[in-house]
Amino acid sequence: MKKLNVLFLLLLVCTLWSCGKEENENLLSPAKDSDIKESGWQYEPWSAPAHYKDAASDQYDSQVLMLSSDTLTAERWFKKIDVKPFATYKVTGFVKTEGVEGESEYSGAGLRLGKFEFTGDIIFKGDTDWTKVDMEFSTEMDDSFMLELLLGKRGQAKGKIYFDNFQLEEISAKELKPEITVNLEEKLDPMSPYIYGQFIEHMGKSIYGGMWAEMLDDRKFYYVPGTKKSPWETAVDTNLVSIDSSYTYSQGKLPVYQVENSLSLKQQKLALVSGKTYEGRLVFKGNGIKKVTVALNGNEENFDVSGSNFHKITFEFSSEEASDNGSLEITFEGTGKLTLAAASLMPNDNIKGYRPEVIELMKQLDAPIYRWPGGNFVSGYDWKDGIGDPDKRPTKFERAWNGLEYNDVGIHEFMQLCEILETKANIAVNTGLGTAELAANEVEYFNGAASTKMGQWRAENGHPEPYNVKLWAVGNEMFGDWQLGHMPIEDYVKKHNKVAKAMWDVDPNIDLIAVGYPGKWNDMMYKNSAEYMTFISEHFYKQNWHAGGLLTHVNQMPEVIAAVAEEHRRARREIPGIAEKNIKIAMDEWNYWYGPHVYGLLGTRYFLRDALGIAAGLNEFSRQSDIYYMANYAQTVNVIGAIKTTKTDAWLEGTGLVLKLYRQEFGTQPVEFTGSPEPLDVSATLTEDGEFLTISVVNATHETQSLKLDGISESIATSGESFIISGENDMVFNDEENKERISISEAGIEISENAIEIPKESAGIYKFKVNK
Repeated sequence: MKKLNVLFLLLLVCTLWSCGKEENENLLSPAKDSDIKESGWQYEPWSAPAHYKDAASDQYDSQVLMLSSDTLTAERWFKKIDVKPFATYKVTGFVKTEGVEGESEYSGAGLRLGKFEFTGDIIFKGDTDWTKVDMEFSTEMDDSFMLELLLGKRGQAKGKIYFDNFQLEEISAKELKPEITVNLEEKLDPMSPYIYGQFIEHMGKSIYGGMWAEMLDDRKFYYVPGTKKSPWETAVDTNLVSIDSSYTYSQGKLPVYQVENSLSLKQQKLALVSGKTYEGRLVFKGNGIKKVTVALNGNEENFDVSGSNFHKITFEFSSEEASDNGSLEITFEGTGKLTLAAASLMPNDNIKGYRPEVIELMKQLDAPIYRWPGGNFVSGYDWKDGIGDPDKRPTKFERAWNGLEYNDVGIHEFMQLCEILETKANIAVNTGLGTAELAANEVEYFNGAASTKMGQWRAENGHPEPYNVKLWAVGNEMFGDWQLGHMPIEDYVKKHNKVAKAMWDVDPNIDLIAVGYPGKWNDMMYKNSAEYMTFISEHFYKQNWHAGGLLTHVNQMPEVIAAVAEEHRRARREIPGIAEKNIKIAMDEWNYWYGPHVYGLLGTRYFLRDALGIAAGLNEFSRQSDIYYMANYAQTVNVIGAIKTTKTDAWLEGTGLVLKLYRQEFGTQPVEFTGSPEPLDVSATLTEDGEFLTISVVNATHETQSLKLDGISESIATSGESFIISGENDMVFNDEENKERISISEAGIEISENAIEIPKESAGIYKFKVNK
């Protein structure tokens, strides 16, 4: 047996054996916390701080690590360790306990190897002398694992536990020679185009500050100008401001000022582009106001006004120079009452209110369907707030993400976006705080004839023809206690059925997606609500709470997609009548979700390794094409988005490049293949016309790999095209300074000796013409 990696855990004197070192080589560090962290060990407490003690084991004369608490706790030391994929390892070490008690008979102290199950799993309780532990595990497709030392395993615990002399030993490792045999005649179910769907939620800088072109924050004065939370500056004593809550003009509350001679408002931090024209409007009521001056970076327009009704004035400016701190200043002159209703400023190249540079990238994604408006947001959303004159719609504080919802983008604006992008809409309805009536009215507003009550209202708002939206999500994540209106599944199935019936009563031709979640929730939904659904949803997000290896990080995606498919196959096997209904899965949220958040709320930066994971996820969707109807990448812009923006610029993340490339070049007809592609993630498809075989290969290793293609040399051309997404290393990312650290390269590809070369740290589509 070859010793690969020997680890010693020591208290403050952190002794560590690592790969490639001679056996028993001692790497001592000074007794400083910082050096423990530098060695790779991380401490995670949930209650009391860690304790250290000089306590030698019988085997080694050294300081050892101790976790100690006199109250119930869950604490750990953990370290991420690289290993080989498809190998077997054994971890050994010594453990000693004093007075360990668990909160239940099943809990105490112990160890974990991250996600891996292992032989020799022990819960330590009470008083034990130094005890040797042996833990054997297999890595499968992972190239790293987590060694976790725990006080509080399977529940909280208290007492003391000591750890010493932990070593990692390789038992065996499979020699990996990637090889597949593709059978062009064995066709699987075609992939649904909706696998390339997208998801937009009203939160962070997804819409406002992202795809929507409005430049002003709080443009309808939800916060009184001059107060701490308002982006509007004014010298007025805000204690003297009154509030008009009569709703005679607007659905929102409006600030009212007593003006003596003049009053000025200013909003700064506006990004201006040299040579660009900006158009705006101002809505106010001024009894006694005689003149209004609007200035953008010193350029002025003056307006004479009179009367006591609401005025709407429009203005236009061209910016002579670029600025990251432009300002819009509005000055009212006169004496009397001033009521502020709305202000707006947009670049005049906006496309029906949307930013053209963002629209261009959304067109490149070419998503065939968009889910809207949420997400957690929808469980507190009243769709009627987004109808009518945008200046009269209310700004509301929304509780899902603790932000302001301006309601500038509502049903009509979203459907205009779908028209611009030539895509379809998947509308989510509110089953949290909402009612069956609210959902039914929404269906009628979208799809009812102009002769219906809601259809007539839609016509009055400028769209006489029904939108005819086919796909509807009945609620969002109602299984979670973070969801507004969350309730136990026993109650929710009744609400789902009531809402679904009300929606189908309005339009029996629509398809309904029920809220799903693995386990009891799904079983209850299938048993009680199968007659009230067309599809069932699942969501998942993966983090970097794992052992850090590239293969491990990437493999999270196909692993979950396959596991969710199996969960629903299980339900089909176990619950009578479900298999016959063939209720497919709508994975209407999926992505990575971890830091850093650079672009506002959940504005996660994505690295090349994340792009490789998304590609591997698309491969798995193709391999599970019989059971997945839709997959909506969550989300499109800024918020965990495929597109990121500044105030004046936009670009595709690496994940966005994958979605763009696979939508364009990946085939739609999966075909069967056999063999051992490991450590590569492979999928094979034919294009819709059958003219080309596309082989998608994700190489989440740090070495070039050769993929052997057996038994197909006569069926396809030996020369083809390659479309490869890669970068300098797996941690590079695209940003405003360099939008192409991760990029798509196109080149010819040759099959040589029945094999193709796959670059390291890459996701690629290899396209070959099929011989007829």
